[in-house]
Amino acid sequence: MPTLYSENLLEPEWTGELWGASGRPVLLLTETGEDRSAWWPVAARLAAVHSVAVLDLPSGGRIGDRAETLAEFVAGMGTRAPVIAAHGRAAVIASLFACRYVAHGVAAIEQALDAPAEDGDTAAALEEITAGPRKVECRYLSVFAAEPRPGYAAWLAERIPGAECAVYGTEGRYPHLSAPDRFTEDVSALAS
Repeated sequence: MPTLYSENLLEPEWTGELWGASGRPVLLLTETGEDRSAWWPVAARLAAVHSVAVLDLPSGGRIGDRAETLAEFVAGMGTRAPVIAAHGRAAVIASLFACRYVAHGVAAIEQALDAPAEDGDTAAALEEITAGPRKVECRYLSVFAAEPRPGYAAWLAERIPGAECAVYGTEGRYPHLSAPDRFTEDVSALAS
């Protein structure tokens, strides 16, 4: 059973749960407005060999500020170089974290880094991740339920060397929840 975690260094609205106590840390980020309990099947599987934190992202705020707060949260946990798995807009925050700080790996779920930005903040974050002076230098896996646009895998690999795309062939926009065993294996491979 997970331990509820509500203490945060900077923003008390960041809440979550800790699963497992050893192994490479894995952070599972919940997209704003989503229920973190959706991660439980994945967290339970990963906790057998990893220290897992399932985190609710606070609503609002700039993506860059949220990536910085995530870095401070990671440092406050006494860990470094986590694997971060995130869905949708939370994957932009995870990717920006990996661009600015030390990450061992990122699993970006259903978030193409060349997608049209909804706002200027997202556009600036995507630009920094894919064309900024600092590069993402960790393992990077982009997970989709269905094929992304033609040429996306090659486009991504040019911007993040070694990045891979995985198409799960599942229904809906939650491939990590539709195929939790496969996703757990993919995250564990990122963590190795």
